[in-house]
Amino acid sequence: MEDNNYRHEDFDDCFLCKHPALRHVLIGLLVFLGAFAAFYVVSDWHFKRMMDPMLQMRRMDRALMRDEHRFDKMARKELQRQYRMERHAAQFVHVEKNDDAYKIIIDLRPFDNNEKNVEVRTEGNTVIINAAGEKNMRHKQEILKYSQAFAFSENINANNITKVREGDNYIITVPFD
Repeated sequence: MEDNNYRHEDFDDCFLCKHPALRHVLIGLLVFLGAFAAFYVVSDWHFKRMMDPMLQMRRMDRALMRDEHRFDKMARKELQRQYRMERHAAQFVHVEKNDDAYKIIIDLRPFDNNEKNVEVRTEGNTVIINAAGEKNMRHKQEILKYSQAFAFSENINANNITKVREGDNYIITVPFD
């Protein structure tokens, strides 16, 4: 062990050589202090990065963009559903004008084929129709609710409104003066 002209015999009064337990404690203390310093430096860098205003603004921008995207997707989905509903409603409700009366023809199949699920009210020159029905599918139950108000330009005779069922159709005749 003659590296660099070092001889252990020259240092016989070494304090740590005589106390090996103290040497292990001091090495452990140095390792702990080094680990603590490394942890402190890394956490300080991370904390400073988290508190950086530019980083916070980028995060807020991303969160706002994500929320805006979700809202647009939800609005698009709702508009498509509403469009499908209106297109579907046009398939089962028809209005015809004759010489002396209006005929509102409602297909009862979406409303459980029951005229009791259709309610007809009048308010002045307006006829309000409310209808509801259920549709059972494999894994879900769909409830169809239809409500529409028909405002007529002529004075209608609300006392002489007739309701007749012919097959799957429910015909509401609204006479006018």
